[in-house]
Amino acid sequence: MKHISYILIAASILAFGGHTQAEESVKKARWYQVNLTFFQQKPDSSLNEAFAFEELQLEMADALQLHTDAQFSLATSGMNAVMALHHENSNGQAFIEQDINEDWSQIIDKLDPVNQPILHNVQWVQPVYGDQHSLPVYFESSVLALGQAKLKGLIEIHVSRYLHSDIQLQYIPKQARSLSETISLKQKRRMRSKEIHYLDHPYVAALIRIIPVEHPLNKTLEEQEEQTEVNSVLNERI
Repeated sequence: MKHISYILIAASILAFGGHTQAEESVKKARWYQVNLTFFQQKPDSSLNEAFAFEELQLEMADALQLHTDAQFSLATSGMNAVMALHHENSNGQAFIEQDINEDWSQIIDKLDPVNQPILHNVQWVQPVYGDQHSLPVYFESSVLALGQAKLKGLIEIHVSRYLHSDIQLQYIPKQARSLSETISLKQKRRMRSKEIHYLDHPYVAALIRIIPVEHPLNKTLEEQEEQTEVNSVLNERI
């Protein structure tokens, strides 16, 4: 009987230890705010290089799509199962489109609205993992061309010693007469947080900034309740 009691006690300790370890791994996840703006490049008549269409299949498996509210569900398998396992999105903050910060608006306001029209401008927060568990985010512009989104793609951010971004992009240029003239672009970039990074292409460019933010689990209960109360007021219909 004593032997059974010892086993039960040991099992309880292991279970508690496992729970603590899981919670600790969540707390160590790094959270970032992402600002991403795509814009059309200025026309350059000196360019005589022909950019042939090279088909790039977007790897949509396990891709997440940004939502405009907190009604967000996670897959129970695949890459984004990491979030489901650790309840990273239990606060309803991850991968939700946010209002653009004023400082970022001031930056993109410097773009020429005629020659550098904005194609897609978005801001969100997310947990960032190592390469093995990185979460690809799907985006597409509301601007259309040839009956489809003029710009669409995936961005994947992971962290090791440095932050890394991986962008896959399909873009329909202004002069395209058919979808066969779609331009595909794939760029990987090592990044520093808080810095503005510029991704360049003769037809389309991007500005991206990644800022560290506080992990939601580090917030006090009062802060979470206050945030919930504010959200509920803002979401009420008038």
